[in-house]
Parts: sequence; C-alpha cells; structure tokens
Amino acid sequence: MKVALYVGDHAGDSLPVRAGWWITRKVQKGPYAGVTHCEAIHAEHADGAVTIASASLRDGGVRSKRVRLNPAHWQVVNVPQWDVVRSVDFLAETNRMKYDLRGAIATAFLGSEDHARWFCNEWVGRPFLRASANFGPHQFAAVCLSLGREVTQDFFNDRMNCASWANGLIEY
Repeated sequence: MKVALYVGDHAGDSLPVRAGWWITRKVQKGPYAGVTHCEAIHAEHADGAVTIASASLRDGGVRSKRVRLNPAHWQVVNVPQWDVVRSVDFLAETNRMKYDLRGAIATAFLGSEDHARWFCNEWVGRPFLRASANFGPHQFAAVCLSLGREVTQDFFNDRMNCASWANGLIEY
C-alpha cells in the first residue's frame, strides 16, 4: 500500500489552522518534523487521480475521497507489506467516525486518545501496527520509510503523464 505524507505549507488554510500546523511542526522532532498529515492511497486512477482515506480534522473524521495530489505538498511511500484491502476493509468499519483531536494532541503532550474517534496516522496505521495512536505524524513517517521506500518521484511522474491530469479534480 502507498501512504501519502503531507509536507505542504498549509498556505490555503485559515490563520488559526496554519497556527495549529506551525505548532505541530515545532513540537515534532527529527528529519520528518515537517510531516503534518497522512493518507492511505486506496486506488490510483487512469486520469491521474487517487482515492485517499484517513481521518481528517478538516473533513470531520474518517472519510475517503478522490483527489489530485499536489506534488509540491506530498511525499509518497510504498509500504509493500501493508495490504490495501485491509485498509479498505477498515474504512468500511470506521467510515464517518469522528476526528480525535484529543488523541492527536496526546502524541506530543499529556493526554490520551478517545477510543471512539480517530486521527490521521492512528487510522492509517491501525490495520498494520499495534499502537498507531502513540505516533505523531513525524514518527509515523519514519515507520513508513523504515518499512517501505519513498516513491514520490515515480508516483508523480506517472500522474503527470495522464492526459486529463488537470481536468476537474480537487487538488489536495
């Protein structure tokens, strides 16, 4: 399965949202401190779009959507031992469950997750890792890159070669 790691600047977000992402980056350590979100890539479409799934604060919780990823904002990792079917099945079990802001904050500060809610890397990792709620986005990126390999350049080259790359898709 491929995992998309968000490394963009959140420039299109409101000031309070950008401030939240700035704090996230400041409390994270190490070479992946710039990663603030992640998505499971469930499908790659002939028109260059992808179907992604995760838990998103912006979208209110667990969801999937078809988008065109902006190559300036995403790093893509192929984790071959993670089976996309397990992730799709997990989406069927958890779709539309609420976002766990408390759990996301608890990866860097004191607190604990809400077991009835999800945050991004907790959700993406849960079918494959025992304690995915213990990782912040930067730690989850390190796990993905330790288990798999970065395929960002090839992934986006494949997308750019699609004739309808810029036609009518939401850029994310």
